[in-house]
Amino acid sequence: MADASQSLRVAKKIPDNLYELCLTNLVNYLQKSKCHRDDLHSLPDTILMDVYYKMLQEKRLCILGSELAALDTFERLVRCSGAQLRLLQCFQAVIEHGSKLPSELACVYLARCDAPRHRRAYLIQLGLRLGGFLNEAGWYADAERVLMRCIQLCQAQPQTTYCRRLTLECAHRLLNTQSAYCSFPGAAETYALSLQILGLPADTQDAPPEPPAGGVRSGGRDVATQTDAVEDRLQEPASPSGSVTSSPVEGLRHLLPRVYKEFSALFFVRCDYNAAYTWGMHALRLLHNDTPAKITVEVLRACAKACVVKRRFVRAGSLIRAAVALARRTFGPQHPRLAHALLDYGFYLLNVDSINHSVAVYEEALSCLRRVFGRSSLHVATAQEDLAYALYVLEYSSGRFYKARDHAERAIRIIENLVPPEHLLLASAKRVKALILEEIALDTPAGQDLKARLLEESEALHRAALTLSTRAFGENNVQTAKHYGNLGRLYQSMQKFQDAETMHLKAIAIKEALLGSEDYEVGLSIGHLASLYNYHMNMHAAAETLYFRSISISLKLFGERYSGLEYDYRGLVHVFTSLKRHDRAEFYNRLLHHWHELREQSKAEQQPSIGDEQVPPLDELKAQFFSPTAD
Repeated sequence: MADASQSLRVAKKIPDNLYELCLTNLVNYLQKSKCHRDDLHSLPDTILMDVYYKMLQEKRLCILGSELAALDTFERLVRCSGAQLRLLQCFQAVIEHGSKLPSELACVYLARCDAPRHRRAYLIQLGLRLGGFLNEAGWYADAERVLMRCIQLCQAQPQTTYCRRLTLECAHRLLNTQSAYCSFPGAAETYALSLQILGLPADTQDAPPEPPAGGVRSGGRDVATQTDAVEDRLQEPASPSGSVTSSPVEGLRHLLPRVYKEFSALFFVRCDYNAAYTWGMHALRLLHNDTPAKITVEVLRACAKACVVKRRFVRAGSLIRAAVALARRTFGPQHPRLAHALLDYGFYLLNVDSINHSVAVYEEALSCLRRVFGRSSLHVATAQEDLAYALYVLEYSSGRFYKARDHAERAIRIIENLVPPEHLLLASAKRVKALILEEIALDTPAGQDLKARLLEESEALHRAALTLSTRAFGENNVQTAKHYGNLGRLYQSMQKFQDAETMHLKAIAIKEALLGSEDYEVGLSIGHLASLYNYHMNMHAAAETLYFRSISISLKLFGERYSGLEYDYRGLVHVFTSLKRHDRAEFYNRLLHHWHELREQSKAEQQPSIGDEQVPPLDELKAQFFSPTAD
């Protein structure tokens, strides 16, 4: 063991208690005496986790990496109750130290699956735990490999009720991974398999009709009837030996809402918002007071995001605040599950025009994720990108975009280091950076080379994002339409007015076909086209009509305090001044002044402070959500 002087130095460094001092001395001893490391594995799981976390604190990352690379040891830690947060920190620290731990563990697992000496039941349970952890840690490609092998093992078994339940558990975890990693062809197969296991028709992938407030329906059957039928097919399983299973398969009462939540999440990332909303409501209906908090938080988050894009903001607000409060109460202020709920809260706040609060929420989420995952994780990159966009919106009128640019560039660097070239995850981050560069260029004096370079870089980023989106989603998709609209704005800044008009018209046509004529996204593109006609193409009559339509949509969705109304009102002042209709110009000047007064009032009516969100009773929350007067 360490000598007395070393023990004294350690005691001064970590004066907490005798147990901590023993851990420190043990770690230092193991660093010197590698031959005794096998003795570690005889320790109880909780103490073993404490030793490994002490290795992290003492920066003994080489020995920690070699320990975590042993799959049997790693499985013990994954199963250890209360160890997940510390294990995530250890895992990510070893990776940032240079280890390829995710792929190493996945390869060892796949090799073990090929070996005949292991029972399939054990391998499936091991794969579920390993794949689930890799997914939680953000290493989606390796999680996908593990979980796909789990499904293959399940399908190679006799198709008993127990095995179908096991396959559904694998499929729901795999679908979560594939949605997060934008693996859409694989996700489509996993979704189809899930429907088959559930006994639902394959054409359910088409957006089901939106259910009435009084009851959620899908394929002509209400959700209660549908769930009863599923439970009959997938009744509570017993293990092959006849005893109750000890596998990580959840009871059907808890599994079904998670499955439906994954359906909602898949359709959300594929921009099929009607289906995302419908499946989210299915999942919400199935929550009960005894549903584990983790599942409840996941369902509330998914349903809230779907409500945001459907512009049902009252429902979205109640759901996401409850999710944040429940995550904070259950997991604590430093857990990634709280951070992910905060990211969705920031998304809601941004969409309801509470920009300052949105930035604060995103900053808390990023800080939390950095504490767990360091500075090189897809989770951190997502938070950087979200914060960059919120800062871009916040500073749109001030022109101080350099903090936003820094976050966007950090996000792109992280993603480029972690995914293959031309991966779809790069599209959104490149779009955000392109928007920021365009605004910086507009604030750069004309004639400077920097201005032209910034606009050219912005165009390259927008074009790259459009290519990635078209490849993944096709032409007729909301994301693709957004990229066309962004190019339209950029070409307006570059004084390529005919190209700008073409892009805006494409964006409007796609959005109207997919979302209808009164959607927020349509109003946004109409406002941009109005600006082009008004300020650059002298088509003031056409601009006037478009501004009126944009204002109508904004007032209907957000009310008279909405920030975007400023640009439409200013546009109409310019239109009527150009047309020498000064009485109308003065009218919209007064309306603009009134808008400023309302915005000042809004500053005193802030959202609840971060951390003050409340957890209402679930029955009350559901009753409020499904009330016909909720929005």
